[in-house]
Amino acid sequence: MNPQKTKIVYFSLMFAVLFCFSGISAAKDKIIMKIGLGNPAKPYTHTYTPWVVFKDEVENRSGGKIEVKLYPGKVLGGHKSRTEQTVKGVIQGLDMSDGNFAPFYPEIGVFAIPYLFKNYDIAYEVFDGPFGEFIKEDIIKKTGLRSIGWLENGGFRNFTNSKREIRSPTDMKGLKIRTMPIPAHMQMVKALGAAPTPVAWSELYTALQTGVVDGEENSVSTFIIPKLEEVQKYMILDGHVYSMWTLFINDKWYRELPKELQTAIDQASIITKYANRGLCRINESVNLEYIKSKGVKVYVPTRGQKEEFKNLAQKPVIEYLKTQIDPKLIDKVLEAVAEAEIKLGY
Repeated sequence: MNPQKTKIVYFSLMFAVLFCFSGISAAKDKIIMKIGLGNPAKPYTHTYTPWVVFKDEVENRSGGKIEVKLYPGKVLGGHKSRTEQTVKGVIQGLDMSDGNFAPFYPEIGVFAIPYLFKNYDIAYEVFDGPFGEFIKEDIIKKTGLRSIGWLENGGFRNFTNSKREIRSPTDMKGLKIRTMPIPAHMQMVKALGAAPTPVAWSELYTALQTGVVDGEENSVSTFIIPKLEEVQKYMILDGHVYSMWTLFINDKWYRELPKELQTAIDQASIITKYANRGLCRINESVNLEYIKSKGVKVYVPTRGQKEEFKNLAQKPVIEYLKTQIDPKLIDKVLEAVAEAEIKLGY
């Protein structure tokens, strides 16, 4: 073979080998972040779209060093399975609402105190402030899971029913209200004179349609997911519980990342939180108009009427929670709320 051609072949082979090995190295250097989600991949919902934002932000801010893989629709299992997988490091994260997280961290129940927040800005102030940070750190210590930040599960929860308009607690008497199997929620409904009846989410529409229960309680945006406007006639915007949502990631995995990649996740988390909250506020307003157009009668209670609900429901739930979690934690959240109200001019 011609010496010149030999050199060309030699250098071509060397280049090919180096290219292959550089590709392998790049593949090895890329960090995969698997996230198991409970809800389906439905655009513009507060339960899925924020995680798409998170994925884009993390990948962009990490310069492609982290690849986020989303697994929606419980393909990686239910809440318990995905929590266990995240704790063990099989996957790196999962989404979770406060109600579903309670079995793993009972202290999250402190946010189940009814009528704790008068408005969204107060809730944001408490969750984003020292108390919210304290809870995040406590969760890490007790579970090994790190919250990327406090998002919301559609916002404030409201009562609906098919029997009559609710304007005061008196109107609740005798109604069978579906709740999640959360004792604090059940105590609240009972204190208001109604009968709390746990029903699985997948069976809720049928239970309302057949009269197994008369009503339920959910955020406006969650209410329309199974088309409950078809089987409910009345809604009161009492906002009894502010429902939170978050993404938990394996804390050990996070701490082992280079500092710049931790920062990328932290920065992405801030954007994700605002995307979620903005989406919730937009969807709440739009969906409220939609359900009104479908014939649901929506009542906005006065401040005095909301106080009636609070006076009846809050004390029994607090007394119950004191038997389940440290009473000092309850005092601490009430103090945080009071401080937030003063700061925001309430």
